[in-house]
Amino acid sequence: MPTNANYAKLSVGTKALILSKLYYSVLSKSLENLDVERYYSILFFLNEHNGCNQQNICNNLAIDKTAMVKVIDHLIKVGFVDRNVNPDDRREHFIVLTKKGLKQTAEIVKSFNAIDSEIFSEVSKEDQDTFNKVLCQLSSKLKELPATDLFFNYKKTGRKKKTVASDKV
Repeated sequence: MPTNANYAKLSVGTKALILSKLYYSVLSKSLENLDVERYYSILFFLNEHNGCNQQNICNNLAIDKTAMVKVIDHLIKVGFVDRNVNPDDRREHFIVLTKKGLKQTAEIVKSFNAIDSEIFSEVSKEDQDTFNKVLCQLSSKLKELPATDLFFNYKKTGRKKKTVASDKV
């Protein structure tokens, strides 16, 4: 982590990337006993918007449609969601949490809330509101600018196996 003086000089994007990496590292550690090791934000979103269509998830979480298909396929494979075709428009799919998904999403929501509570514990309510307001303003402004679609995959990194000197031949 850079020193405070160096951190202040970093771009907003770099600071956001660092914050996101640190946040999701803590989140991943708190949820290491779940059957899924990524896509927590999608499950968190579905907790409040269960049964919404795929496009709604894409729009709200800034996820590419092609990438979303792969994410939903994975979440179906691990038994967290079902994809239901809209009987009135077969091009539209509703994403619904399964019983397993509901149970584990409750743990995900609990972890998000606990982390938020902890990291804001020494920040006034007024500063929290200002922080959230500024984040929304920055996001809105960025959406107006030309951009390339990116997909971030918060997948845990594997631990490297330690090599013992006697193992080397």
